[in-house]
Amino acid sequence: MKRRHVLASLGAGSMALFSDPRKGRLFAEEVPTAKKNIAAGYRDPWIEIGLDSIVWNFSQIKKRIKVPVMAVVKANAYGHGLVEVSKALEGAGADWLMVGKLAEAVQLRQAGIRRPILNFGPFDRQDCEEIVARNISQSVFSEDVFLLDEAASRQKKKASVQIDIDTGMSRTGIPYDRALSLVEKIAGLARLKIDGVSTTLTEDHEFDEEQVRRLLAVCLSAEKKGISLGLKHAASSAGIFESPAFYLDMVRPGITLYGYYPNARTQKEDPLNLKPALKLTAKVTFIKDLAPGDSISYHRVFTAQKKTRVATVGIGYSDGYPPQLGGKGLVSIKDKKFPVMSAVTSNHIMLDLNGDPDIQVGDDVILLDSRKNSGITADVLADLCGVSDYRILIGLNPLLPRRYPGR
Repeated sequence: MKRRHVLASLGAGSMALFSDPRKGRLFAEEVPTAKKNIAAGYRDPWIEIGLDSIVWNFSQIKKRIKVPVMAVVKANAYGHGLVEVSKALEGAGADWLMVGKLAEAVQLRQAGIRRPILNFGPFDRQDCEEIVARNISQSVFSEDVFLLDEAASRQKKKASVQIDIDTGMSRTGIPYDRALSLVEKIAGLARLKIDGVSTTLTEDHEFDEEQVRRLLAVCLSAEKKGISLGLKHAASSAGIFESPAFYLDMVRPGITLYGYYPNARTQKEDPLNLKPALKLTAKVTFIKDLAPGDSISYHRVFTAQKKTRVATVGIGYSDGYPPQLGGKGLVSIKDKKFPVMSAVTSNHIMLDLNGDPDIQVGDDVILLDSRKNSGITADVLADLCGVSDYRILIGLNPLLPRRYPGR
């Protein structure tokens, strides 16, 4: 019988009595039907975020750079939860918040965030009314900026913009050698206010220096014409650790806010004593003993050569747990480490318990820890996967419940 037929044959609406180890009491739960919705199952994975750690990291950055900070909260605050993280950073004194999509900026305004917000992402004609009405500063680098001017005129307001100048990244932005003409046009629009001018560094130190020179040359030419450009900014987390010359009027830290560094060198040196903020936990959902010759998962990726005790954990690549960790990763249960077996599927991983008799169904399994010496922080997992820690954090499914202890 196919899996979908098995599932269809299971009736809905039955009652199950079970213990929730997170709350320490018994619950009678009705198996959800199409008419009943629950936020999360008791054995589904979840994420805990230490907002105090994020605030600590922010304060460490402020001590180092002494200029305003635009906190980058794009991509669901790098997997940490857009609204809650933004509220914490607003309370800590972040001067600006930066998002990568207009929907994120709107969500923050709807949540009551009052700090200036820069949408570094794209916009279209249909978005302009929202941008102006919500007082969102929009990154611009083409004559689409006239659409914002028109929307501001209709609303009898001023629209805020920041001019994105391409100094060598070649991703977005008006090329630096053609930027002055656009800057002059924008400055001549009565309904627009220029909040700032930015560029994105390539993180090649020598070329970054050239990029900053190109940006400042454009700014100097504009200022000689009497044009005020607001805050100049170029340095992301990497730039903060390269040179104070990159700080300009404001910096844009992202990954550093969340307790990690932009590269292996700074991660090892840990000059700011950063605190990772995110912990990913799931549950043991099943335990079985394999006899020699028994196999597991699709395509029989593992065949037992000896008696092997295996735990199934309710998390997989659909939750953002990297499939590359199959056969490489470790997890922690009751402060003991266990290897992840080769099978990482959409909703499950399997662990070799090494015969440990103490592990039980319902035990917490820590897959990504916020403790620096745990051996399973995001940078460690990233090294095993051959990717950056950005991908580990941002890749976590935004539908996983985020919890904020103490808040």
